[in-house]
Amino acid sequence: MILILTNKQDVHADYVIKRLGSGADVFRLNTEDILSRYRVAIGIDHQGRWDGEITDETGRSVNLRQLRVSWFRKPEFDFFSGSATDPDVQKFVSSETRALIETLYSLPSITWVNDPFVATRNKVKFQQLLLAECFGIGVPKTLITTRPEEAKKFFMECGEELLTKAIYTGNVTINGLNQGIPSKKVDQSEFYSVYERIRYCPTLLQEYVPKSFEVRVTVIGDRVFAVKIDSQEHEETKVDWRLHTPLNPHSVLALPKEVEAFCLEFLKGQDLLFGAMDFIVTPEGEYVFLENNPFGQYLWLEFETGLPLTQAICDLLMRLDQKPDRPLDGPQP
Repeated sequence: MILILTNKQDVHADYVIKRLGSGADVFRLNTEDILSRYRVAIGIDHQGRWDGEITDETGRSVNLRQLRVSWFRKPEFDFFSGSATDPDVQKFVSSETRALIETLYSLPSITWVNDPFVATRNKVKFQQLLLAECFGIGVPKTLITTRPEEAKKFFMECGEELLTKAIYTGNVTINGLNQGIPSKKVDQSEFYSVYERIRYCPTLLQEYVPKSFEVRVTVIGDRVFAVKIDSQEHEETKVDWRLHTPLNPHSVLALPKEVEAFCLEFLKGQDLLFGAMDFIVTPEGEYVFLENNPFGQYLWLEFETGLPLTQAICDLLMRLDQKPDRPLDGPQP
């Protein structure tokens, strides 16, 4: 059986489940409903043998001890318990519920795509840049700081033109609305009017790298799919194409052999099975690595180009489900 850990609105999961069809037994866990529509039990006996089961509201169940593969797609941690409690109690219940889900991540029988603990650590952009350089690919000069004077020095080193980026999340909620945080190109007048405020919030600064076009590489197992994104055709997308994705022409791209090899080695070095990697290609044809999202979106690329990304996900999950059993009871004393 294949467990898919996601939310009710996840279209990626819809497409994968439909494509798997009758060829695989799939159990979908929409985490926001784990308290209201599912029942979970995990235990250890006196001999150290563990067992566990998740049952949904229809009576279908997954035996966690027999489960071999789970796809960590896009779980939602705003839980609905179905009971009215005061805010402090609800906060505790939510914390305990998230801890229950994290217990699932730790079960020794399951191969995760991607392992949530490993992927969360390896989502950190700074260590990604360090690893990419170790593998010989270009990366932008970068500074993370809370020191205005260091930022000023870096700004001057970058020719008084740079990008500001979010260190971790590209989204913020303002007045109840979730909004994307784009990368922003900062010139001399804007920088000197705001740089003193860096002391109040950690800030990621990066040299501005000239672009010919950009590339999204999706790695699924040992398969590499590359899409060229012509971000320089419209003024709105030249700095950050993500907030205006439909404006960008997309096309299938054949990567240089050394870049494809880098992508596979990078994910292997990160102990990941899936990655959504972003590159700039300079006017001179140099590939510059920006980041890898271990939980990245990919379905729009399939719609735009016809690349068989959904099928590749299905193939990977099916292959992992058919692998020999992993150790079930963890390390032995």
